[in-house]
Amino acid sequence: MRQLKNTTALKATARERLLGHYGTTISAIILYRFISFMIINFIIGSIIPNTLLSYLVYFAATILVNLFFGVFESGIAYLFMNIVYGQSVSVADIFHGFKNHPDKAIVLQIPLAVMDTLTMIPIQVLSVILATNAKLTGNIDSQVTIAVIAVIAILAIVNIYVRLTFSQSYYILQDFPEKSATSILKTSMKLMRGNKGRLLLLYLSFIPLGLIGMLACFIPLFWVTAYLTTSDAAFYQDLVAVKAQNSNI
Repeated sequence: MRQLKNTTALKATARERLLGHYGTTISAIILYRFISFMIINFIIGSIIPNTLLSYLVYFAATILVNLFFGVFESGIAYLFMNIVYGQSVSVADIFHGFKNHPDKAIVLQIPLAVMDTLTMIPIQVLSVILATNAKLTGNIDSQVTIAVIAVIAILAIVNIYVRLTFSQSYYILQDFPEKSATSILKTSMKLMRGNKGRLLLLYLSFIPLGLIGMLACFIPLFWVTAYLTTSDAAFYQDLVAVKAQNSNI
């Protein structure tokens, strides 16, 4: 029985599949980042949270924008899956989700959007408490600071866990568009059972390249993102192939 590929093998597959496609993938990533930047700054950036109502509007807008990005996530998954499977690709593939099951793409984004918001709210509240306490006392309370750091750390861990759990959802949508969104989420949970550590290790292996990219004026980060996302798609391809030997997903 074939074993799952390790991080080194997955990255080697990604490099092989990316040959001849760097221009397309990097252009697609730049376009997606530009669109994201414009939407976030136009919608969320225009809201200044300073009252309870404005905070509610801010968090609601954040959730809605996050859900909307699910359609783009579907297109990104489609593009990089095609690369891994040796199919033709184009920059326009990032809009694939708008024409193919956009409703499911939005639903698949719900767990991540909710988790991001649940992570953001306590951080915002604790930050206000910390700032208020510093203003009143003239110094930073070490206990409050430790509490803020602890809460942020816990929420970050939970957020990572949720993201790893549903990380395969958009790839599954491309392979099995007939499945319902709920079924796709359950399938991702099933696929990732016992494999979260492997995927996390794959992500962590890109930290050195990411640091180098930041030191080089951030421009190489587009290449790093393409490399990482292709490796991510290769992880899915390998996971499905091995799982299919034992049972249907």
